[in-house]
Amino acid sequence: MEKVLSITARLEDKRRKQQVEAYRDKFEAVQRVLQCSSCHFKCAMCGCHTKRAESSSPPSIDSIESTLCESCRSEFEAFQEISTKGRTEPDMFWRNNEWIELWARWLDYQHSINKFRNSFDFKQLTD
Repeated sequence: MEKVLSITARLEDKRRKQQVEAYRDKFEAVQRVLQCSSCHFKCAMCGCHTKRAESSSPPSIDSIESTLCESCRSEFEAFQEISTKGRTEPDMFWRNNEWIELWARWLDYQHSINKFRNSFDFKQLTD
């Protein structure tokens, strides 16, 4: 019985290939989002174009490889400090609860993109 081929696996592969062909344009849109979100020539937060020197030293962001411009990098570092230590000194007036939530949601977004990029199904599509 070990030599019997599984027809369900073959049918599933065929169905996936048909889906990829049928939804190729939608898949290409997803690919562009993933490519643009990891571009090393623009800031992952604000989207402004960065110089090569800025992109060569990306900040450490909890296993996320993102490029941040100098301004966004300093804001992110302030967010990390506030998140870990709490408010220790008088902050800039815009560093309020909404600002903290903005950076927290951005970080969640980065984690989600990486999780999807590393998912089994996505890797099968790109192979």
